[in-house]
Amino acid sequence: MTKCFKEGKTFWRRTVCLGLTVAVLTASFSAYAAESVVLRPSGALLSIDEAVKNALKDSSEIKRALARLGKEAALYKGTLAEFFPKLKADVQAGAATGERTFLSYLDTGIEQPIFQGGKAVAEKRRQSAVCEIEKLRLEEVKLDLELAVRVLYAQVLAEKELTRIAQGEVKELTAECERIKKLSGKEMLPHLEAFKVESHLESVKHSLVKHKETYDYLLTVLRETVGIGEGEVLELQTYGTIQEVESGLESFLGASRETDPVYKEGSLMILAKQQEKRSLQAERFPQLSLSTRWNSVRDVYVDTNRVIVGIEGKWNIWDFGRLGSKIRAKEQEIEETKWAEDIRIREHEKEIRRLFHEARALRQKIRMTDAFLKENEENYKNEKTRLVTGGKGAGELLGSFIALEEARSAAVQAVAEYRIQMARLERTRAFKPAAIETLPEKSITDLEEDRA
Repeated sequence: MTKCFKEGKTFWRRTVCLGLTVAVLTASFSAYAAESVVLRPSGALLSIDEAVKNALKDSSEIKRALARLGKEAALYKGTLAEFFPKLKADVQAGAATGERTFLSYLDTGIEQPIFQGGKAVAEKRRQSAVCEIEKLRLEEVKLDLELAVRVLYAQVLAEKELTRIAQGEVKELTAECERIKKLSGKEMLPHLEAFKVESHLESVKHSLVKHKETYDYLLTVLRETVGIGEGEVLELQTYGTIQEVESGLESFLGASRETDPVYKEGSLMILAKQQEKRSLQAERFPQLSLSTRWNSVRDVYVDTNRVIVGIEGKWNIWDFGRLGSKIRAKEQEIEETKWAEDIRIREHEKEIRRLFHEARALRQKIRMTDAFLKENEENYKNEKTRLVTGGKGAGELLGSFIALEEARSAAVQAVAEYRIQMARLERTRAFKPAAIETLPEKSITDLEEDRA
């Protein structure tokens, strides 16, 4: 009996312990699951394509463009309604003084336009062209937003790297400044050397604060643009290889003419103006409609109740040249639009040429800064060796270190400028991947041969 009681007591103890263990594990798992849903994983990197995709999801600029497109689409449906019958009614009833104290008037009917000189067709085509223009402007808003994200992305990465370089430089110069101050205090070095190092240290600190504040500002703007809150971790993915500029300018111009909405928008604007002129010309013709009406009038001298079936017509025969003046003014407006679009396209292609040549110059600037960086790295390495062997002093090593850090900053800035320039150049051809080719780097000799 005692043995059975002890076994039962042990069983219940094990059961209670197992239940508590399961409850603790369940609560821990729930807390972890809730936290993982809210927070962005710290190891997740946001690529440039993901940043663009997130920005396009919830953008105020895109919503505004969609609202304009919706307005023009609604107006286009209104032009289609002009081809259908119109049902109208005019009713009046009331009391009056005189022989007949109650009066009534009813005039209702249905009217179907059969000829308007092409006015309804012209209005439909004009509004259709306006809708297409708004669709192209929506694409332009998306492309401009993508360009802004790509520029921000490159600027944030550059400022982050420049901040890191400045931090390392401040650390090294702080230690060197303390060492030189001690030597100058013992009158082993002139005080001028300490002042030089201290002034350069303050300059580097200013550069550090400037880059850090710029980085914080640009990162905040990028967060707002791509829709990432302050509580989420944002880690940007570094770029891979540097994209080369194509050797032929015509490839950019040809791709831009095929993909950039600016070319299609001009022809649609001209078409809309031409249809406005056609709508004015339609007013020279009579307007005819089939009509069925029911007319009922109760008055002192009138008592009718009839149905009228027939054709209704309206014709503006002569208006002393008012309509002709409007048509001639619209013709001049069409010519103005044509020349304005010609100027716009010319300026657009001029901008493509400028971006292309500046991009090639910036690519060469990267090669130049890379060469300077290698030279300063080798020089700093040699100065350290000479310092160890006693052939050089610490002042020469400090100068080579400062030159090395400046070369690193120049290299980072050159790459950032080139990436921003390439983003602007790719914007002219709507960021189409099929139109982008990666070519081998060109030397100065190749550039001179292309120029010849």
